[in-house]
Amino acid sequence: MNAENMVYGYKGQFLYINLSQETYKIIKWPENVLNKYIGGRGLGAKLYWDLVPPDTGPLDPNNVFMILTGPLSGTIAPTAGKHLIVTKSPASGAWLESYSSGRIASELKYAGYDALIITGKAKAPINLFIYDDDIEFSDAKDLWGKGAFETETIIRERFESECGSLSIGPAGENLIPFACVGSEYFRKAGRGGAGAVMGSKSLKAIAVKGSGGIKCSEMATLTQLVLDHQKRVKFRHMTPMTLSITNAAGMLPTRNFSKGQFPKATGNIDKDAVIGVKIGDRACFACFAGCSNMTRIKDGIYKDLILEGPEYETLAMLGSNLEIDYLPAIMKANYLCDDLGMDTISTGVVIGFVMECYERGILTEEDTYGLKLNFGNYPVIMELLELIAHKKEFGAFCAKGVKIMARELKKNTEEYAMHVKGLELPAYDPRAGWGSAITYSITPRGGCHRRAWPPSVELLGGLNPFKVEGKAEIVRDLMNHRSIMHSLIVCDMIGPRINLNEDSWANYVNIVVGSNYSGRDLIERSEAIETLIRRINIREGLSSKDDYLPQRILEERLPDGPPKEKIIGTDNFLKMRAEYYTCRGWDEEGIPTKETIMNYGYDNDPKIII
Repeated sequence: MNAENMVYGYKGQFLYINLSQETYKIIKWPENVLNKYIGGRGLGAKLYWDLVPPDTGPLDPNNVFMILTGPLSGTIAPTAGKHLIVTKSPASGAWLESYSSGRIASELKYAGYDALIITGKAKAPINLFIYDDDIEFSDAKDLWGKGAFETETIIRERFESECGSLSIGPAGENLIPFACVGSEYFRKAGRGGAGAVMGSKSLKAIAVKGSGGIKCSEMATLTQLVLDHQKRVKFRHMTPMTLSITNAAGMLPTRNFSKGQFPKATGNIDKDAVIGVKIGDRACFACFAGCSNMTRIKDGIYKDLILEGPEYETLAMLGSNLEIDYLPAIMKANYLCDDLGMDTISTGVVIGFVMECYERGILTEEDTYGLKLNFGNYPVIMELLELIAHKKEFGAFCAKGVKIMARELKKNTEEYAMHVKGLELPAYDPRAGWGSAITYSITPRGGCHRRAWPPSVELLGGLNPFKVEGKAEIVRDLMNHRSIMHSLIVCDMIGPRINLNEDSWANYVNIVVGSNYSGRDLIERSEAIETLIRRINIREGLSSKDDYLPQRILEERLPDGPPKEKIIGTDNFLKMRAEYYTCRGWDEEGIPTKETIMNYGYDNDPKIII
């Protein structure tokens, strides 16, 4: 597949912008790069390997901030209204991929680009306005300090109402390592601190509008296939349904992961509670599912606040994890995080950590500037969120993330600082399903549930959740399938729910691009992509020592639910991790072997040169 002769699906080129110099280039892809790396996650890995020097700091001007599309972006293929950000993570200092929804990937394709790559640092706050090959570096000094919601509204007024846009809030400006990047108001590329990378470049917002289109190899076939798959959509309310499942399984993080069940959640912060405040459905751009919930608080001090969400992760991490059973408070905290530009998962873990430290007496009111950080005290959380985003008073300490906070506090707080590689853990306690122990430890960006979701087989599929044997291979297979979707940049939630597998996605790509992939071809590319990202992290200085879990997860027993009295144990964990390394073709230290590297042929790939 030669980029010079690209006709269908892809555009065959990317836009490279240097903010320091306020210059740009349009660059053709080297031959066969798109064929091997597909798009999204794969293409991001190739670009990172070639363009990000290992001695680059995440917040250095020469770090690269990338927005990736996939071969289906901008088409009517199911759930193709996603985009991917790849950069060096402020949380881990290594690989970061973060996904969200919105128009920007489609508009990039319509403007003529498969990717947008940004480096450098502007001399003063700036916005990027992109209309086809017209690039404007627009003054953003009047927007600096504003929330993400107001920023997006102003950007659409100044540029184009129907554009694709990304923006950051104060948390990104203040370089907080769990700052997110917003789009479509409530959609967030949340994990790992991509918002801080934008802030480090003095880049407040990006807006893109394209006037072109995308050619599909078999448009009539594509249309019919989409109509057929649309008929399979029968679900609503989506992620809030998960809370009742994890609560029953003893997997729901409660009181900073010291418990796995929160009885007060039932009827108060679960699916039924969310349905009680729901006012409508919302779909991602160009998606037929409409699975997101629009909600409004009916009464109380937060009355009439309107929100998209809250999703399961937020209900758990800003709810049960903090022992809060008042849904309006969770919704208000969700709203503030979205506007301030902070990941709700990491924020919930940070607050849970300081609440535990406060109740243990490790932190006092003198340390917290008078904040009474007891579990369940939701009014104080609203105040703390603002302090964190602006790095003021006790918020400046919380803005460091739990890895650094525990390192500074000492007093054995590392044992219950819930992170892997500096990325705070999401809302599935691995002690109730040991597959997540492997997923959290080996996922390249750190503690993450999106690259593989073992609860799908351990809670919903009947697999013994406390079994060690075979878990590594199961996680590998789940990751391979997810990696396909994350390279095509399609939704990893809706696709499985309408029974789209790797063969289905291969068919979609072939119909759009005119290729002849099989599902097995895409799996093989996923394997190569995962090993390349592993090589990136090793080059960044990470090792098997970073593929580890908090002591609480490995050695503490949960006091409630099905996992009561169960313990993962270090030996069991290391056995599963070793098996994962082996099935990836990596050695006992997690380093890809020479044979594996030769098998994937990286050295034969043309280097991407700017």
